[in-house]
Amino acid sequence: MSTLFDLTGKTALVIGGGGYLAGPISREFAAHGANVVVAEINNERAARVLEEIRDDGNTAHACELDVTDPVAVGAVMDDVCRQHGGLQVVVNATFAYENVPLEEMTLEQWHDGLKVDLDGAFLVSREAGRVMKAGGGSIIQFSSMYGVVSPHPPIYPPTQLEIPMHYGVAKAGVLQMVRYTAVRWAPDNIRVNAIVPGPFPFPSLEQEDPGFIKRLTEQSPMGRIGRRTEIAGAAVYLASDASSYTTGTQIVVDGGWTAW
Repeated sequence: MSTLFDLTGKTALVIGGGGYLAGPISREFAAHGANVVVAEINNERAARVLEEIRDDGNTAHACELDVTDPVAVGAVMDDVCRQHGGLQVVVNATFAYENVPLEEMTLEQWHDGLKVDLDGAFLVSREAGRVMKAGGGSIIQFSSMYGVVSPHPPIYPPTQLEIPMHYGVAKAGVLQMVRYTAVRWAPDNIRVNAIVPGPFPFPSLEQEDPGFIKRLTEQSPMGRIGRRTEIAGAAVYLASDASSYTTGTQIVVDGGWTAW
């Protein structure tokens, strides 16, 4: 079974690959033999993950990318193909949102909220599909539990803004994008799937707002928040031949949150 998860010979572009959840994905891809390219808008995050990968005894590369720039998205994928002889795996783990109450949100803020989470996902899908047409591959988009269910109001008291509506709308749109592109590109041996993370708050919140963490854990059937490394296994599965018959779906990693 171990060979099913072997990524040797595959080049994997991890967009947002220096982030909190995607950093472990970049490391595990490298540990499983992939030629990893970490694409980041934040060069410091990319450098940190590259150092961690090297400390593991593996190698990786980095490049700068803003997923809202249509020219840059296509150019990065072309560059990766040119430098590494192809591109077999693309992960899009980017996200961005501004905490604005719905009643106060302007149309401009609404559009800004969709720019990374939905427009960026579209650009990544379009360009990844283009470069994978010849040889197939695996596209892995990140959605969210809030693309499946609504934020639970008691978790977010009036003094603390909840996840804004545009974030959930964008992440729900990503799931439909996955279904649409999976069906369209299946004849080209391009698989498209999504990972749906549950409650994975940043560690700083445990110090800054322990009450919020307590409310999250009480809502979770497993009684705890997720550990950042618990996303990486799903990504390795979707990138590898172990998932060769898996497309157009999502893997939910949420401790049972959406099962209530």
